[in-house]
Amino acid sequence: MVKKENNPTHQTEVLAITLLVILCMLTGTAINFAFAHVNGFDLTKIGKLFVEHPENVARGFFRFTAAIHQIFTFLLPCLIFWWFFKRKEGTDYFRLNRKLLPKVLVFSLLFFLISMPLVGLSAWFNQLIPLPEWATNIEADTAELITTLLSVDTTAAWLLNLLVIAAIPAISEELFFRGIVQNKLVEYFKNPHLAIWLGALFFSAFHFQFEGFFPRVVLGAVLGYLYYWSINLWIPIILHFFNNAFLVSAPYFALSDQLPTTDTDLTLSYSLILSAIGAMILGYFLIKNRRLFLQNPEMEDNTPRKPYL
Repeated sequence: MVKKENNPTHQTEVLAITLLVILCMLTGTAINFAFAHVNGFDLTKIGKLFVEHPENVARGFFRFTAAIHQIFTFLLPCLIFWWFFKRKEGTDYFRLNRKLLPKVLVFSLLFFLISMPLVGLSAWFNQLIPLPEWATNIEADTAELITTLLSVDTTAAWLLNLLVIAAIPAISEELFFRGIVQNKLVEYFKNPHLAIWLGALFFSAFHFQFEGFFPRVVLGAVLGYLYYWSINLWIPIILHFFNNAFLVSAPYFALSDQLPTTDTDLTLSYSLILSAIGAMILGYFLIKNRRLFLQNPEMEDNTPRKPYL
């Protein structure tokens, strides 16, 4: 039976971060609408922006709105929440002050890469679920917009895409989903595995993409387990950036053919399943032998906040 925590402080903090996300998200949306109005963009015709405006102008608009969305929906609420509720605990509330050991980063990258076929398998499974026509149309329009946005031919545009689509989301989303949501779920349920998967569900749901729902759940769980194992938020931040940066860089370096597709052949399912089993075995080994990788692991038992141990 899962133990739940009935802590008034915990409930107050959950309510506070929820209200902060809603208020900041509405503020960011208002800024984006104002920016669109001032620059003559019609947000009711979002799918035609690249048709009605020059590509560089439309890309600049999407980059600006994407950055505002990330900063106001995730990053700003986290910073405000820390300032008012967790400042007394020091700057390590998000586990960002811990030294990034090379062996931890290497094994984290290894586990992340081994887990990618599992993400592909979940993408194939996602395709088996029929979607209504309106959802299919939204996914098609979104995919077209993303493809156009990423199809750049200058180094400056590629670097801007790396900043807006890879770096800012990696920092802001990991601060929110792993640094706050996952920690709060662990505190409430006292079960890190349940917390990781629930956090991954929230992570995927917040992206509002139907065809990528299950792959993003698995990706969120992988990042969650790496945070759980390393107790260092820089690990999921770096790997989140690595994942997004590859997707951003593939079109620029003409590597789009190397990207995995959702049309996974059934004949490949056995290798995907074996890879998934390998990822679970490696993950189990890393968690059970965590103290072989952490620096001064005996100090972990004396930390004031230790939801993972």
